[in-house]
Amino acid sequence: MQLIHRVLVLLTALVALTAGTIAPASASDDDYAWRTDASWSADRWGFTKRQCVSWVAHRMSQRGVSLNNWEGAWGNAADWDNAARRMAHPIGHTAVVGAIAHWNPGESAVWYPDAQTPNGTLTAGGDGHVGYVQGVHPDGSAVVTQYNLGGDRAYSIVRVKAPRYIYVRMTAPPGATL
Repeated sequence: MQLIHRVLVLLTALVALTAGTIAPASASDDDYAWRTDASWSADRWGFTKRQCVSWVAHRMSQRGVSLNNWEGAWGNAADWDNAARRMAHPIGHTAVVGAIAHWNPGESAVWYPDAQTPNGTLTAGGDGHVGYVQGVHPDGSAVVTQYNLGGDRAYSIVRVKAPRYIYVRMTAPPGATL
């Protein structure tokens, strides 16, 4: 059943990406428990609800991986590459389904605004950004699901080539380092 759900989510993501922009994705893609929560309180992993870090913790928990901010001190997205190194999680430049796409504050990456052509730039805000790699295209770009990319606390799907990927409890591709 979980495999069927993943296939449906991926197909829906691909349809959304061929349609175009960083727009809110269909509600059926967003299974996040706090998608309508208006508070700024912490989720069960210690991250602020409806932020990119909370979304990634949610997606990782569906893989059986706990990213607990209280125990692991992941911090905000700007800290995630250093936290990953401290916890011996490999980091690399190859998108893999299940990896975490990561941007440091102000860092830019290639973005496919029409989901087909790499002619845009996605730049992280002052707290950095993370997203969950839901799919990978033959050119190495990633289908990334996320929250709060535009500061609106909303769910979206984009096609990007992130500056780096964090591989938590998964086989890292060649070239990844600790």
